[in-house]
Amino acid sequence: MAEAEVSLWQRRRLLVIDWAAAGQLVAGLVDDIRASRFEPDVVVGIARGGLPLAVALSHQLGVADFRVLAMRRNSSDSRYSERGPVRLDCLSPDKALAGRRILLADDIVGDGGTLAAAVNLLTAAGLAELRTAALVRNVHATVRPDYEGVTADDWTVFPWENPPGPHDPAVALTPPHRDPR
Repeated sequence: MAEAEVSLWQRRRLLVIDWAAAGQLVAGLVDDIRASRFEPDVVVGIARGGLPLAVALSHQLGVADFRVLAMRRNSSDSRYSERGPVRLDCLSPDKALAGRRILLADDIVGDGGTLAAAVNLLTAAGLAELRTAALVRNVHATVRPDYEGVTADDWTVFPWENPPGPHDPAVALTPPHRDPR
């Protein structure tokens, strides 16, 4: 890492989101999307981590057209793994997206590279509109999603991932308080 480059993670502790907190974050995103009056025709989830969020959003927003965009940057599933160039594996099902309103979902926006690559890829399909959502955005991300649940400064562990071990320094990542409507 270059001297002037900012580290994405503090590397002090793991920030753990449990299922209840994930549900609160999803509910907040749904509220924000509805409040913005954006009505997607298609929900696209970035595989693997973005799929749980994308499925939840498609159900709660009543969007039946669901797609999977398989992209990968991390060299492994291990924590703090090295990041490389974005590799596109597939977009499934491979049906036209031209003229559609797309909601693109991912679990986390780390440095923003994956989200930016996905936006560029989908935009080239001639969409009517594209908006993005993420449960977590790293405080140092260069790209900001349209809808985000919470910001974080360290490695985030989602409930669908391997939990921290007994000797890992871990703290709960708590969703921001939202006023009930």
